[in-house]
Order: sequence, then C-alpha cells, then structure tokens
Amino acid sequence: MCRIRRSTWLRSFLLPLATTLWIGVAACTSWKSVEEPVPSTLDADRPGEARIQLVDGTEVKLQSPRIVSDSLEGLVRDGKYSDEVIRVRYALSEVTTITTKQADGWKTVGLVAGLTLGALLVAGIAAAGSSSSSGWGSGSSSGSSGTDTQFSCPLIYSWDGVAWRLDSGTFGGAIFEPLERTDLDGLDHLAAIEGTVRLRIANELNETDYVDGVELWAVDHAPGTEVVPDGSGMLHVAEGLTAPVTATDDHGRDVLASLREADGWGWESSPTGRDTARVDDVRSFVELAFRRPPGAREATLVVHGNNTPWASWLMNEWITGHGSETDAWYASLNADATAARALGESLAREAFLSVSTGSADGWTLQGLVWEAGPEIAKRQAQHLQFPDDGESVARVRLESVPLYWNLDQVAISWKIDEPAEPVVTRLAPANATFEPDGRDVRAVLAAIDGDRLSLETGESAELRFEVPPVPEGLARSYLAATTGWYRIHGTPREGAPLPELARVGTEPLAVSRLSVSRLNDAVQTWNERADRDERPVGRRGEDR
Repeated sequence: MCRIRRSTWLRSFLLPLATTLWIGVAACTSWKSVEEPVPSTLDADRPGEARIQLVDGTEVKLQSPRIVSDSLEGLVRDGKYSDEVIRVRYALSEVTTITTKQADGWKTVGLVAGLTLGALLVAGIAAAGSSSSSGWGSGSSSGSSGTDTQFSCPLIYSWDGVAWRLDSGTFGGAIFEPLERTDLDGLDHLAAIEGTVRLRIANELNETDYVDGVELWAVDHAPGTEVVPDGSGMLHVAEGLTAPVTATDDHGRDVLASLREADGWGWESSPTGRDTARVDDVRSFVELAFRRPPGAREATLVVHGNNTPWASWLMNEWITGHGSETDAWYASLNADATAARALGESLAREAFLSVSTGSADGWTLQGLVWEAGPEIAKRQAQHLQFPDDGESVARVRLESVPLYWNLDQVAISWKIDEPAEPVVTRLAPANATFEPDGRDVRAVLAAIDGDRLSLETGESAELRFEVPPVPEGLARSYLAATTGWYRIHGTPREGAPLPELARVGTEPLAVSRLSVSRLNDAVQTWNERADRDERPVGRRGEDR
C-alpha cells in the first residue's frame, strides 16, 4: 500500500484503534452548497409552507410542516375529491428535496436528491431564533447573520476542461495549529489538458486557512479497479464492489435502498425519539450484512458520504459558546500542543464514523472513517478482517453521533486475488498563483516546512501540475495531498463560557448527549413554529 506523511500526533492517534472505541465531534464544517447557499432565514409572512418532492417524483405543497418521529407531516388540499384540507405524513426517507418560502422566492433545502434533514433543522433554528434551556445558541452566531454558521475546511476545485468543479474539502478537523495534518482527497473531475492539470484551493467562508503544502498524486492502476484512500494515508485498490444485502439503522428502519448506490439519496439517522439519559439513544448506527465468499477473511469497505449541516452548526455552537474567553481559549491550545492533540483525539473518537465487524463474540472495532464536510461526499476506505468462522454473511456496523453523517453508499471489496499495486507519481506544483493579486506562491506550497500560505475569506490559490502520460493498458486516478490547519471565526456569545463545554473532552459521550439535547430543542422549536403557523386553510380561490 502507498502511504503519505502524517504528523506524530496523528500516528499516535490512529494506532490504538484496534483495541479502543473512540468517541468525538465531526469537524470539517460548512453547510454551503456549490450551486446556492442553504437558506439561513425563512419568510416571516408565511414561514409555515414547504414544497417537497418524493422519491417517485410526486410534488406536494405542505402547510405548517412538522417533524413527527421519522416523518414530515403537514396540511394539504385534498384536490382530487374536494377543496377540504387534510393532514398527511411522509416518511423522511422518501423525501428527496424540500423547498421553503423565502422573502425573495422559494429556496431549496435539499439541493441534491436526498433530504438533508440537518439543513432543515438548522434553517428552522436560524429562522425562529435559538432559545434552549441548555443555553446553547444564545449568542449571535445562531441568528440570521448568515456567515457565522457557515465555515469549512479549505475547498478543492478541479478544472474539468470547461469549468471549475468542487471536488473535496480538505484537512477537516485541523482547527488548531498543533492539529495540522495531511489529507488525501480523490479528484473525480480533474482532467489533463495537453499534459497539464489545474487545481484551486479556496477559502469561501468565515475562517482563515493555513496551507503548508500541496502535492498531486497521479495513480495508475488496472482498469476496472478503484483507488480509495483511508484516514491514515493508505491507498486501497477496490475491485468488484458488492452492495449489502440488508441494512438497518438504530431506529429499526430498513435503509438498504439508501445505501446500495452512490446516487445522492443517502441515509441520515433519525433526530427524534432520543433521551439524553439513555446511552443507546445518544448514539446512532447502521448495521449492514454482506454476502461473504467461502474462505474470505479480508476486505476493503468503501464508504461514500459526508458530515451533515447539523455537525457544522453544533461545532459553531461549541466554539462560540466559549464566549468572551474564545480568543484566549484558541491561543492556549495553539500554544499547548499536548492539550490540543488530546482534545482533538477526544473529539474525533466520538464523531468520526467508527467501523466494527460482528461475530459470535460481539462487535470488534476495525477503525474510523474520517470526517468529511457537508459540501460534498468523500469516498473513504477501511480495511476489514474477519475470523475464520465459516460464516457466509459478514456483518458491519457504522456508528457516530446522531444526525452527524449522511451516508450515500456503503460497499465491500473482498480480497480474493490481490490486485496489482498501483503506480504512484507524486508531483509538486509547476506554478501556483495567489488570487486576487497574482503573486507567485509556489515556493510556499511546494514543501511541508511550516511556511504556510494564509487564505482569508474570499482568497484562493490556483495551482498547475505537469502530469506524465497514462501508461498503456492502465487507468489513472488523481488525488490531492494537502497539509495545513484552519481557524474558525464565529461570533462568540456574550458572557462567560457555557458550563456544558467543560464536559467535552473529559466526559464520555458528552458531545453525543449535547447533540441529542440540541436536536430535541431543534425539533421542538420547529414543531412549535408549526403549531403557531397552523390555521384554517381556505377553499380554493380564498385568501389563505
């Protein structure tokens, strides 16, 4: 396998995975869409209207939409038979998009197939204002200012020969300088034009990005195979991916249809029916079963997914919840590498996606799928080992904080005949230009040496790489290896830090419990708003 350089703290973080279950916060944080931002406010005149589209293409206009269990409920006109109003309910798993009424028209919350429930709840919180018994969200960061709740790791765009295409967010979770790390991201849209490829690294949101180095990997491999990175920097060659035969989540829902293919219609855990006092309720999971070839003991699991806008919003709440001490808190962690890394490891244990395999002896942790920001799904690999127990079915469990992940596809590649090792060519940028002033930053980005390019909001760098021809008989994949960290600039709440923050990093499942508490608040806020908005709906042609 091919490995990239990782920092010492990161290697020490990954080693104990075979024996310890970790628990933490999803970090790469943003909920901005490439096409159009998710709405941060709802129309005050008629906030209780939404248009939804179902999997079968049916479009429905709901009034006073509310979240009930795992469904979206609302009022509609029974136009087929009369003008009377009836109450209907649709399973969230069957809703592909939801569009809410804005002051300037209708805005889509789920911009791609598959409802982003986290975006729906965040939009509802922003519209109604955040008032919770926990005290979270009492600062300006949860209001309708727009930028405070939108932050991210740096974004990587690829030139496909016609336009720039968003391909990934990189080194997510490196929110303090001691957490600087190298991330390996697949570039699905990158195209070589006359032996040259172009990348753009951009900071589009409310943060400062510090980029230490950028390298392009040209990976040549056998046709019909796929090269997928894991969180430790290893490349895995997957061949003959097979879908699960069953998939059930922690609420007992059959979610197989959402996970069989990378089609944009993914699985998110249910936000409702959770009690912070019950351990089973503060974690979410999906359990999958795969057919296992006779004698197969090793496999590569491929997960295609990303974090949700809810994870982004809660991270913002956590940071701004330090109040007047936010800057001092950041400075102390940047100055104390040991404390920063301990906190980073603790957070990662809880909200990275843990991967376990099942046997007669219970569940065995195999590793973690690293966070991936809400902008775009990533494909990540995890090596699996199974006991020689003669079982014909392999069981896999993926677990994290409720509503922190949107999983689009989970598949497995069995290692029967080991595919040939890929050939990796690592390339430094031939040139790198800082935008908007056009200065040459190649020397800064060509090596990992602590000399970092600082990108403020709206700034970017365009890089060009000269790539060799693809060897005859092989296929090529491109990956970006980027190193750095970033500083989030949310607006702190007023006053002293919230007492709940002291539990994060010291108390098991603290982040999960806080997330569930805020989910309960968010659903309650949304439904209370629906109760206020619900009113008699006139017959056709009447003023509503």
